Amino acid sequence: MRQFNLVRLAFFQMGFGIMLGFLHVTLNRVMTSDLGISSTIVFGLISLKELLAVFGVKVWAGNMSDKSHIMGYKRSPYILLGLVSCVASFMMMPAVAYEVQIAGVELARLLPAMSRDVALLKLVIIFIVFGFGLQVATTAYYALIADYVGDKLIGKVTSASWTLMVMTSIIFAYTVGNYLEVFTPERLGNVAFVGGLIALGIGLFAFVGVEERNATVKKGSGEESLSFGQSIRLLASSPRTLLFAFYIFTSIYGIFAYEIVMEPFGADVFGMPVAVTNKLFEPTIKGMMLIFMLLVGFFLHRIGKKRGALLGNLFAMTGFCIVIVSGFLVDENLLRTGLVIAGIGLGSSSISNITMMMTMTAGRSGIYIGLWGTAQSLAIFLAHSGAGVLRDLVLLFTGNYMWAYAGIFGLEILAFAVATALLPRISQKEFEDESRVKIAEVLDSR
Repeated sequence: MRQFNLVRLAFFQMGFGIMLGFLHVTLNRVMTSDLGISSTIVFGLISLKELLAVFGVKVWAGNMSDKSHIMGYKRSPYILLGLVSCVASFMMMPAVAYEVQIAGVELARLLPAMSRDVALLKLVIIFIVFGFGLQVATTAYYALIADYVGDKLIGKVTSASWTLMVMTSIIFAYTVGNYLEVFTPERLGNVAFVGGLIALGIGLFAFVGVEERNATVKKGSGEESLSFGQSIRLLASSPRTLLFAFYIFTSIYGIFAYEIVMEPFGADVFGMPVAVTNKLFEPTIKGMMLIFMLLVGFFLHRIGKKRGALLGNLFAMTGFCIVIVSGFLVDENLLRTGLVIAGIGLGSSSISNITMMMTMTAGRSGIYIGLWGTAQSLAIFLAHSGAGVLRDLVLLFTGNYMWAYAGIFGLEILAFAVATALLPRISQKEFEDESRVKIAEVLDSR
């Protein structure tokens, strides 16, 4: 593959960095804290994209792009379908959010009010379309990389793509914060429209023309694949596989539980306007996270994956403890310190766990990466949607925002503590030895 095409592929996820950054940082905060929509609903809407992955949209997209050819192309039509679905639904989100009528409705009367709110139904459909597009586009995109990028370069392309996505979300959040110094619903809509156009342009630039028409892609090693049901049987019958899947679940829960909570936290507890939350939380915590992903990733072969995860967990727990204390004291300087320490921990834990997931495959990457990915999506769904429910319930019984957020951060700290306790029991050698036996048993039971 030409060098220019490799560079283009690495740019693809920058568009999703723009859209996910706006969704998690800005629109999330506006809907929850400014419009007063229940966080159970807002966080639930945002987490739909992960629920779709758990329900098999990734598997469907991967199978369809493997089997079907549209005008001579396998991957490109599905990338285009997903990208356009994402951008179109993304552009509509702010306007429809302002049409929702259930803002400020008490939790006890929420269900009847939801059933009568047509705008909320529209918003649910928009978020489902967005989640569908995200899963389809990224699945076909990674398949395209696997098809056309050699083994020596695939790690560099995927890591560069992820790094560019995080950097884009940080820069876009800070830029939007400056633009929204003067906040109006019209300006919020402008951000979504322009951001969507930029995301579409970057996406098209990144993949159009990379896939060759009617190309014959080199096949893999020819190992037998497992159905979804057989994968679940493998998970249930293999204690080491189940242990690592639970470890990934708890680690990912800890890493992502904060993601859509910080901006509403800044608004509800510290009284920060949209511009300030945009320029504080995402650039600080994600900036430190990115720096330490790169630093720890560079030295990981010396530090070791388990030690890197351990250090990351300890820093993350310390950082979120400081964030909780800063909230009760309403101390912004202490909050910034907590964000920096938490970002260091999240970066170290993320890169260590990603590397562990990539190596814990026993030579069957298709099977195990799928299992780890499902555990990851389930963890993010429960982390995001659960945070919304917990915030509303604690707020209902205590009337205190800080206790609600302390509960969310406390669960995150607990998840890191459980993951830390499980780390000594993770053994790649024992996992691989057991895996070969259990896979053979599942295949023989066909």
